[in-house]
Amino acid sequence: MPDNLISVQMLGTSFSLKSTENLDYLKEVVAYYEGKVEETRKGVSLQDPLKIALLSGIVLADELLKERSRQSGSLSGPEAEEAERITRALIDKIDSILQ
Repeated sequence: MPDNLISVQMLGTSFSLKSTENLDYLKEVVAYYEGKVEETRKGVSLQDPLKIALLSGIVLADELLKERSRQSGSLSGPEAEEAERITRALIDKIDSILQ
């Protein structure tokens, strides 16, 4: 499968991604991540683009793990709420340390 190339401009920097994935899929992935970055940027008092990108990655990892747990059925309602509380506390702690 041929390589596809997509240009990305985010958080004051630009770069290209090269992948064998479908170009429309790549655009969807980048758009989703850009949305998470913007959501994170608006939700914290950080200005450092690297820190915003890192926190966005943590938020995405949290989403992924929760979805995996939901699909496997390993977390019940109260357990999921506790995981959410702990995750939010960790993000807040990271946010306060990085400031």
